[in-house]
Amino acid sequence: MRPIRIPRITLLLLLFCSISSLPVTLWAQDAKPVYQGCSGGMMLHAGWLGGNTNKYPYNPQGVTFGIGGAMRVNLWQHLRLGGEGYVSTMPVSATDARLLLQKGSYIRNGWGGILADACWRLDKVWPYLGASIGGGAKRSLFIADGSQDDWKAEEYTVFRKQTYFYIDPFIGLDIVLTNAIHLSVKIDCMMAVRRSELLTPIGPRLYFGLMFCH
Repeated sequence: MRPIRIPRITLLLLLFCSISSLPVTLWAQDAKPVYQGCSGGMMLHAGWLGGNTNKYPYNPQGVTFGIGGAMRVNLWQHLRLGGEGYVSTMPVSATDARLLLQKGSYIRNGWGGILADACWRLDKVWPYLGASIGGGAKRSLFIADGSQDDWKAEEYTVFRKQTYFYIDPFIGLDIVLTNAIHLSVKIDCMMAVRRSELLTPIGPRLYFGLMFCH
């Protein structure tokens, strides 16, 4: 008898549903007004990019940097719902393929979606746990020969764009500087899916930024 195989995307959806249902469970224990304010701001991030890239002999993996932001609406005591969007670039010069590819090669990801988390509002710190779900696009530019510093057409250059669906669990901490300004730090691990395969961007990231609260 063959074992039953569950598609990876199904497992990821189950993970997102289980995480996002946590705030609703906590909400059921509260009897406070529904709307508890909102927050939003920008965040910088740095992390590691790995996973399957292509069928070429080089598969860059390395450090990626970027910027983006998020907005949330606070509901009841613990539930927060909102959206996010980020752009992250990994210069190939900072990877293990730097000897094979020329300056100007990169892998760039842009993604955005909806998020849900559970937040515990303590005195000066607000720890939170949640996940986001959405879509993105990965753009890869590989220059095998030539230079980005001239205006000549390069013969050995590859550019490819791939779209993907993602689920991104995260954990973080808001440090209350004032009632209106919080310093937010979080760690996530994006899991991107395309055609039932995991692919880049796969890996952890560290975010930090300011959130303005109302």
